[in-house]
Amino acid sequence: MRCMRLFLWIAVLLAASSSGALAQPLEAFVQEPHMRLAELSPDGRHLAFTTETDGRLTLVVHDLVDQQGQSVDVSEVRPIDLRWADDRMLLLMASDVTAYLGLRGTLDFSAIVAIDTEDGLSSRQLLRNVRRAAINFSGGRVVGLDADEGRVFVPLLDQNFDINLMSVDPRSGSSRIAFRGSRWTRDWQVGANGEVLARIDYASEVQRETIRVPDGSGWRIISEQTGVERPSVGLAGEMPDGRFAVTTTFTNGSGRRGLYAFSLETGEITGAIFEHPEFDITGVISDPYTQQVLGVSWDEALPRVEWFDPRFAEIQAILDQAAAGQNPAIVSWSRDLSRILFVTQSEAQAPVYYLFDTVTPAIHPLAETHAGLPAGSLRPRQHITYPARDGTRIEAYLTVPEGEGPFPTVLLPHGGPATRDTGGFDPLAHFLASRGYAVIQPNFRGSGGYGDAWEFAGHGEWGTGVMQHDLSDAVAALTTAGIADPARVCIVGGSYGGYAALAGAVFTPDLYRCAVAIAGVSDVEELIELVENRYGRRHWLGAAWADRFTGEGDQSLADAMRAISPANFAENARAPILLIHGRDDSVVPFSQSQIMQRALRREHKDVELVAVDNGDHWLTSTQMRREVYGALETFLAEHIGEQP
Repeated sequence: MRCMRLFLWIAVLLAASSSGALAQPLEAFVQEPHMRLAELSPDGRHLAFTTETDGRLTLVVHDLVDQQGQSVDVSEVRPIDLRWADDRMLLLMASDVTAYLGLRGTLDFSAIVAIDTEDGLSSRQLLRNVRRAAINFSGGRVVGLDADEGRVFVPLLDQNFDINLMSVDPRSGSSRIAFRGSRWTRDWQVGANGEVLARIDYASEVQRETIRVPDGSGWRIISEQTGVERPSVGLAGEMPDGRFAVTTTFTNGSGRRGLYAFSLETGEITGAIFEHPEFDITGVISDPYTQQVLGVSWDEALPRVEWFDPRFAEIQAILDQAAAGQNPAIVSWSRDLSRILFVTQSEAQAPVYYLFDTVTPAIHPLAETHAGLPAGSLRPRQHITYPARDGTRIEAYLTVPEGEGPFPTVLLPHGGPATRDTGGFDPLAHFLASRGYAVIQPNFRGSGGYGDAWEFAGHGEWGTGVMQHDLSDAVAALTTAGIADPARVCIVGGSYGGYAALAGAVFTPDLYRCAVAIAGVSDVEELIELVENRYGRRHWLGAAWADRFTGEGDQSLADAMRAISPANFAENARAPILLIHGRDDSVVPFSQSQIMQRALRREHKDVELVAVDNGDHWLTSTQMRREVYGALETFLAEHIGEQP
């Protein structure tokens, strides 16, 4: 009966919000979500989230009992996450960009701001003036709570370059060293009562990974592996049944990232807790109050979750029935589970937040993230497969506009490259489809989420290899199916996708009518020099990138990088190229687009560079999204929007 009541209630809500498909304005796609980073307080009374108010990014704390709210402007930083330390103190994890003497390019640094919800949202930055602390670029990470004392645990780099675990009081800002680490410490695991359970170190110079547990006043090594080319184990925490869990990709020969039981006595993996037969797990879901592992997530056509805690499994089953077809995902919950925050989305609907009162029981709508894009206004992103030239099936997402094909088509490769596209709402893909373009988003070989073999198949295959072939073959498949007009195809991408767009323009110039690179890599050698400048020549990141470029081939790294850098082959370009780049990009420096622009101009090619002031790598601000989407809309309309 309870499930039926909930189903009827939410079905009415979803039906009431539906409308016919209409062309939506650009602003509806680029606006800041009306609710983001939403988190319930432990007592379930308050809901914290970010939104945009009068063009300014705002943090809101809403009282769900008296329906009153407080807000504070947070436009000067980039909010990353919200977390409650207790019923009163809210933690804002945020980042900003800076330049630092001796390091090339723009860098991100993060910090934690403690906000007192009972004192007018007064705030203080934690760990700002700690004695003998070094400059911390990643000081915005909370690894655990001590609920009894109301303290939080945060890693901090000291002047000896050791990473210690600090215990911090969010109300007073006072801090102390809870446990000392080393310069190689990579992560800590804190238990339910604030006790430290384990720490993990990784020394790039000797490729050694070590797990330690507290032993009196010191540490005891329980696991040590050498010859580990990059960090391979992640500390996950305690399971509800008391077992300790770790994540690893390289266990039991599975070739996929899974969750495994790990003995804190012997340092041995004692069995698999969760392994998917096809996909990597993408995340471990932990209880913010007990730090226990509650479940894992992974991506199939749409995101999926496996709950280990039967209480959450029951709640998920109720929501799945109540919001059938809307893929409800639990986001946050009160300590006693009386209130559950969840979000729905589908292939043709932007996310909608709801509050589930488990006592009543009742479901209440809270916010549509994109109110200008109501249900029924978007074209569905369909999960498909297509054949590559060697017969391999490539998964992809296809969004087709209204009308009859063949359509002008946008090939939209994802960034990473060791990430993947997932199902559900995608503002850029949906925006392009609303403008009349078919949009194909392949999870080409080299993508993440499908296990090691799929990801490693892309190593040594940049630019002219299988990674690019899989993209070219997407165009061929859509052309054969009568969906794509082969004379009106543009390749558009960001980050690695931007690299792929430039590679497509110079290595397969006859395939594309135009190309758009957003924060794209054009000179691979310069990018590696940047990594080495920031992290050192012996850091594992440099070696990991080298593997991606060379694979198992016998070509030297320098030759391999030159051979796949689009800027070196600018003379091959035939189609117009649009470069878009934020000046404050901390991942792919703005200079990468400048290099490509100069190379194309030397060859008298058609190129335009849109430089976005204060723009970052992730299109964080509404203003940046507005500029990027606007430039893209104009460029595509000019080159593939009309019949040739």
